[in-house]
Amino acid sequence: MVGKTIHSKERALILKVLAFFEREKEVSKFLIPVDPTKSTHEAREHEKVNKKFRIPVDQPINRTCAATGISKRTLMRIKQQVKPAASSILPVPSTSTSTPIPGPSTPGKKRKQSKKKINLDNFDLIALRNLVNNFYTVRKEVPTLKKLLAAAKKDLNFPGEKTTLRLILKNQLGYRFKKCKNARLVLIQKPDIAAWRARYLRRMKENNELGADKKMVTYLDETWIHSHYTVKKCWQNSSDASIKKNANPGQRWILVHAGGENGFIPGAELLYKCKSKTGDYHDEMDTKNFVKWLNEKLLPNLPPNGIVVIDNAPYHSTQSEKIPCQSSLKNEMQTWLTKNNINFDARMTKPELYQIIKVNKPAKKYVVDELLRSHGHEVVRLPPYHCDLNPIEYIWNLVKQRVADKNIDQSERQIEQLTREAIQSITAADWRKEVNHVRRLEEEYWAKDRLQEMREREFVISLGGEESSDSETEEDESDSSIMSGIEELGDDY
Repeated sequence: MVGKTIHSKERALILKVLAFFEREKEVSKFLIPVDPTKSTHEAREHEKVNKKFRIPVDQPINRTCAATGISKRTLMRIKQQVKPAASSILPVPSTSTSTPIPGPSTPGKKRKQSKKKINLDNFDLIALRNLVNNFYTVRKEVPTLKKLLAAAKKDLNFPGEKTTLRLILKNQLGYRFKKCKNARLVLIQKPDIAAWRARYLRRMKENNELGADKKMVTYLDETWIHSHYTVKKCWQNSSDASIKKNANPGQRWILVHAGGENGFIPGAELLYKCKSKTGDYHDEMDTKNFVKWLNEKLLPNLPPNGIVVIDNAPYHSTQSEKIPCQSSLKNEMQTWLTKNNINFDARMTKPELYQIIKVNKPAKKYVVDELLRSHGHEVVRLPPYHCDLNPIEYIWNLVKQRVADKNIDQSERQIEQLTREAIQSITAADWRKEVNHVRRLEEEYWAKDRLQEMREREFVISLGGEESSDSETEEDESDSSIMSGIEELGDDY
């Protein structure tokens, strides 16, 4: 090791080895004391024990040099550099490395001086938070640390560097560098969707609380699968057979089905090849085809007097009677008003006619809902952006996984058979597992919505709210029909 720099950690290790061997020497004297005045027998016994070591135990310097590979001169120089207080304390012989031996620093090593801690008061922290928010709302830029640091130094005279700024953002302002927020999280908190969710959750909760008398809930949905659908990863090497994934998705098939906690509805399966070239199965499915499936496949096999959960796909939401909208022709507005025996003046303009239509607009009636109700079923529509509350979505994922496991050749001739076999492999236990998962999600939504409502109420009270003038009371009463879907916080919270 001549000519090589021995760093501080290595020096500490060398000193620890030396201290260990020196302690061994002291212990060996204690176990077999050597006293010149005693018989030579004890001296011979001590020498016999000493010879059991490769290098005699009473030579710690030589043993340390042999163990570490350094010269005796280097070892003595390192030993002399140890502070007196540290060198006077020797460790008990042990193999543990938990207690480090302090040693001299690496020669010639330059160490950074510790910087003074930067303390920001509340005003500075608010200013820094506003700066981050300004990047999103005003500059319309992604605020990287580099950009934030430059702006903070310029606008706020920030004295620190990038590392300090990162610590302040994380520890004092609560920022985290992670995946961007999903727009769905914002959409589902819109008042109309929150009210829709409250109505949906309340109806499902009421049904579940009936126990053995509850209505059977059937979930229906559509999905697609393509002929080249297979696994993304597999065990492989450079020569043997493996899966060669085709980048082109290939021919698509549309799959329509329904089921509940007892499994798929027998006889309700519909699987057919998609003719659309857009790649979107919604372009192939329309109200006519969907109603045909209801009449021919689902309704003949559906248990009576149940609840059918349906989402808001366009072909599920075709209205029995189309109500004129703001962009409708004036003649269409007049025809609708006349048909419904609503008085109007023929000299009225389109905006005037539309205002009358808005006031007299009835609840929407959907073709699909009316068909299901005519057969004695209750229709409950999922809130928008809440596909996570539909168990069949998780069942589709399971079906596609099982197809992918078998679709080695990725052949169009096999995909239909593989899909049917995957559907048949789904058991009632698989369905119950997903239904129970969705019920847990429903309970979480229910609790979170009421917790949010309670917090908002507490916030209003803390600001001196809850008292309204007569005009405000009248306005609230006029809007009560709009907000009827939002439940008051009750005793069951």
